Amino acid sequence: MNGKHQQSKQQEDYIGKITNEIKKAKKLSEVLKPKVFAPPNGWADQVVQNLKSGKSSKLKTSQLRKIFAEVKDICEKRIKDISQDNTELYLLYPKLAYAQGRDLMPKNFYQLLVACLDKLKENADKEDFKAFEEFMTSIVAYNKQYEK
Repeated sequence: MNGKHQQSKQQEDYIGKITNEIKKAKKLSEVLKPKVFAPPNGWADQVVQNLKSGKSSKLKTSQLRKIFAEVKDICEKRIKDISQDNTELYLLYPKLAYAQGRDLMPKNFYQLLVACLDKLKENADKEDFKAFEEFMTSIVAYNKQYEK
């Protein structure tokens, strides 16, 4: 295996590891902690480095911002009123699937977001929505840093 392919595979595996950690956690806020995702080389930084280095499917900034805007809107509403139903969360799944199907989003990033949404639709509280919003904010911020 050449060096570049091996590095790309390691980064892909890294997003898979994050996704698995999220799936194993009882609550999103247990695993999405700022000290884990926010620092340089933390989860958010590593996710973006993967998105920027992938050969086949790179996430465009406009696509990321579109997803982020919806996530932020949903999270802010739920932080204000946790009793709202999950309709908006459920409607995010097909939008993400569409973006992934059109190769506008790498599959591993799609799987990461689905794992987060799955946790949010199960007994989530305000802290879970806040954690997801902060994680996505960090991804958008690191994306800007690596933008060409």
